[in-house]
Amino acid sequence: MSPGTETSRENLTLSDADLAACQPVAGEGGHVLRALCPFHGSDHQRSLRVQVSSGRFVCFACGAWGYLAEARERWQEEQQRHNALRRPPARPQRVPRPRPPAVAPDSQPAVRPPAPREPASARAHLAQQLAALQAALPGSGGEAYLQQRGIPLALAQQRGVGYAAPGTWPHAARDWHGGRVVFPHTTPDGRVVNLYGRAVGTAEQVPKAKRHDHLPGEKGYFNAAALQAGDGPLWVCEGAFDALALLAAGVPRVVAIFGVHGWRWEWVREVRALVLALDADAAGQQQWRALARQAALRGKRVGVLPAVAYGGHKDVNEAWMAGALTIGTAAAVAAGGPEELGVSEDLREGWEERAAIMVYDGNLPRLEAERLAWAALSPHGEKRSVRVVGRAPEKLYG
Repeated sequence: MSPGTETSRENLTLSDADLAACQPVAGEGGHVLRALCPFHGSDHQRSLRVQVSSGRFVCFACGAWGYLAEARERWQEEQQRHNALRRPPARPQRVPRPRPPAVAPDSQPAVRPPAPREPASARAHLAQQLAALQAALPGSGGEAYLQQRGIPLALAQQRGVGYAAPGTWPHAARDWHGGRVVFPHTTPDGRVVNLYGRAVGTAEQVPKAKRHDHLPGEKGYFNAAALQAGDGPLWVCEGAFDALALLAAGVPRVVAIFGVHGWRWEWVREVRALVLALDADAAGQQQWRALARQAALRGKRVGVLPAVAYGGHKDVNEAWMAGALTIGTAAAVAAGGPEELGVSEDLREGWEERAAIMVYDGNLPRLEAERLAWAALSPHGEKRSVRVVGRAPEKLYG
């Protein structure tokens, strides 16, 4: 980013770190971000609008526009991929073949023209690649890396995890000499639409730029089948290793969305309760707070795994590796709701909105916010006895 006044304000690049420093908030149903503009030094009005799907941004105040660095990199990789596909393969030199002896017309068999070959679909090719990578996981460096992160081999295989040995990762430009543990991107109906590869090695061994790679094209969720499986709360996290750690810890219904901007509301229409297992850093908390509020305002029960559940570690998987992960609190929060408080249907929408604002703008605990919101809506200041999940019955005063 170059915010100087003498710099052209057209086709600029904004890094993720620069955007995070501009205090972005989600808007328009999560499809855009609104942030302070770093190019003209705005600190009062969020005039910078970022389109989440394309990464394009524009400032309504100073006119600066361009693309997020990650989006620009994806576009460049996609162009390179298309150019490589358009390049015709070298034509093999034809070897003359001997002609068969002449056959009398009466004895010549009828020859049908060859059926046109249908090109293999990209999806079938992707599934074949994944199958080969899955077969390579047992006994590999990928299995050893999973064990280091506390993930049993059987669990990883059950969820479709594979291993790309050096030289076998389909995205050759991002190959890694230690290989990659491979996770499938899937849709709720089970289709494989992409692959994610995590370079094998510690943070010190693998440069950040090489650590994560997704193939160009459409993206899905890891373990997206959980969206349609079961009636309990759906646990949502950003990383595939976090999802595997939660599954190993006994959580039955988990998805990883590969970054908060990958969230799709149309995939969770039938989900009644969510538990957001966010990273413990400040940026993750801010982004997930907006997502949780949107979920609550859509009538979904929302719980957040608090930072204390990680025992001082930065995310779910690190806490699981250290034996410090505790998950009981968030499940109880997500199980609570209007039924336990006795909220009537005519007051439910207002109650949910008040409680969501208190939680995600006022940083109140969820149960306390629900009680306060109900107290504000209760008619005539009447005393009401309610049952709160996980606690003894208490009295509320409206």
